[in-house]
Amino acid sequence: MRIVKKRNTYLSLLTALVMFLICFAPMKSFAADSIVIRSLNLTFKSQVGDQEILMPEISTTTSGVSIQDTLWKRDISKWKAASNERVSVILTSDTMIFAESYNRSDFKITGAKFVSAKALDNHTLEVKADYVPVVKLGNTSQAGWSDSNRNKAVWKKVEFATGYQVALYADDKLKKRISVSTNMVDLSQEMGKDAVYYYEVRAIGFTAEDRKYIKEGDYVTSSDVTMEYEGDTTGVWKGNTYKQEDGGVPRNSWKLILNDWYFFDGNGVRQIGWLFINQRWYYLNPSDGKLLKGWQFVNEKWYYLNQQGGEMMTGWVETQPGVWYYLNSDGSMAVNTKIGEYTVDASGKWVS
Repeated sequence: MRIVKKRNTYLSLLTALVMFLICFAPMKSFAADSIVIRSLNLTFKSQVGDQEILMPEISTTTSGVSIQDTLWKRDISKWKAASNERVSVILTSDTMIFAESYNRSDFKITGAKFVSAKALDNHTLEVKADYVPVVKLGNTSQAGWSDSNRNKAVWKKVEFATGYQVALYADDKLKKRISVSTNMVDLSQEMGKDAVYYYEVRAIGFTAEDRKYIKEGDYVTSSDVTMEYEGDTTGVWKGNTYKQEDGGVPRNSWKLILNDWYFFDGNGVRQIGWLFINQRWYYLNPSDGKLLKGWQFVNEKWYYLNQQGGEMMTGWVETQPGVWYYLNSDGSMAVNTKIGEYTVDASGKWVS
């Protein structure tokens, strides 16, 4: 009898334990799940600086979560307008725990781009995001004309500007408006001889994307001063491409680099040899891509390239006072022949 009673007691205790586990285990699991943070948010509120870049205000409205620290990859003194700046935001929670990681659908970020979110421990989360600073541009301090060509507009650079808008006037009437990515533009094709010309220039964001974050400056009117322009001096050559200080590369455009002109195609590749653009021929050094000027001997023929703009010349040209040459329609120099009633010798000079 004692053995049976003892066995029944054990069975009763075992049954009670099983019932306890069945009844309370789900409740424990639910309680554990409920303290894990399933979704979060961060807001980056841009502070628009007047000619300076400012830190954004970063906040979260996720219940029970606070911002412990913000760690920027680069010092603010090195930030560029309209360029991504990486930041790590450290979030903490004393009452709940973070999941091991979160994706874009779990983490809403306003004013910046989500990169990643991973837990450092149960109560600490590191969120990485890319923020683009906003800035109001200032005005150029001087606008004038190139000392090598009075038809080339040149002005002082404006900090943070990625482009400029130029409005050319002839006798106080607007003739053309153009946007460029450099602080110089050749207006030779727009300027005649029978008008008084001047221009207005203002700093802008060059691309539509830039203009989301860069607020344009005010127009400044050019003055009758000459200025030296040597082009880009801070970039680095990477093979046949040129990486500018801001990380971009010139595309489909001329670029003056340390006083030498180069032309880059749509892929940012430096061009060489003959180049036809805007209805004119140019010759770029086959070895380094520099724009060549003056007399050039190419494929057993002489060509004369304008000393100012580098374009290939045709027809009669006076290279020195009183010294004339005739250049055929393909740009090659005529020799030992008559041009109308005039004669050129073996050296190409007009002799009679």
